[in-house]
Amino acid sequence: MARVNKTTFQNSPGRQVVSRAVERANRHRAWPRWAVPAVRFTIMTVLAIGVAGGSFWLWHAGLAQRIADGFGNSVMQVTAGVGFRVDEVFVEGRSGSEKADLLTAIHLRRGDPILGFSLDRARTQLEHLPWIASATVERRLPDLVFIRLTERRPMALWQVDGKVVLIDRGGTVLADQGIERFDKLPIIVGRGAPEHAPDLLALLGSEPLLSSHLGAAVWVGGRRWDLRLDNNINVRLPEFDYAGALHRLSELVTSESLFDRDIVAIDMRLPDRLIVQTSENAAQRRKLPGEKI
Repeated sequence: MARVNKTTFQNSPGRQVVSRAVERANRHRAWPRWAVPAVRFTIMTVLAIGVAGGSFWLWHAGLAQRIADGFGNSVMQVTAGVGFRVDEVFVEGRSGSEKADLLTAIHLRRGDPILGFSLDRARTQLEHLPWIASATVERRLPDLVFIRLTERRPMALWQVDGKVVLIDRGGTVLADQGIERFDKLPIIVGRGAPEHAPDLLALLGSEPLLSSHLGAAVWVGGRRWDLRLDNNINVRLPEFDYAGALHRLSELVTSESLFDRDIVAIDMRLPDRLIVQTSENAAQRRKLPGEKI
């Protein structure tokens, strides 16, 4: 019987083909059961050591972000495969912002690697939204993204160029659609009105008798306010010291029952006098002769 040369067999073409097939199979073979928790434990340990060893400031200085930036896309996919993926986005402080706008801004989907996105970029994108004054974005490993929002507070409805929009104290336009739920807010009218409205509305807040009847405040000529009340009275305020004029008007409404009279306008632009304009019907009634007894 012929002897088989062992070295020759190992180096034979057939043996090499088998060896390469085995290597390929080993490379694509599923991870053993112990590997997944082991990788997760390793990643968590590295991050925990970073927090414990570097303390609180090190974490917020961007440890997780530096790790994320240093990993390639393939490593990100590995971490996602062992559970470090976005499963939930939790938002605190949302009132006016739309959920869809927030998700579009941070550009995250369920299943994305949680270490594979920039916290700073997500925060910046959120703060570009009209409603958002400031935002913080945190990873809460292994699968939660936590967002805390500080939203701008609506101040008034601003009518300008035939359009009504919702604005905050700084004049930032928060929305121009779906603003019906804010119909209890005061209405301000005219170019330049948002810059001057906070002072006026603060003063009206201290004069509830007037503010309860406010229909709209019109910024006139870039200098002063006209108040259009819901009882069809137009109040012309002076350019200066309109705080004093508002207080005086409130006292006259109480003492002289001005709102119960047939009045269409009250002119307070002159400091030493108040001019009251009555309706046409009231003027005609004054011309009628008195009733004979």
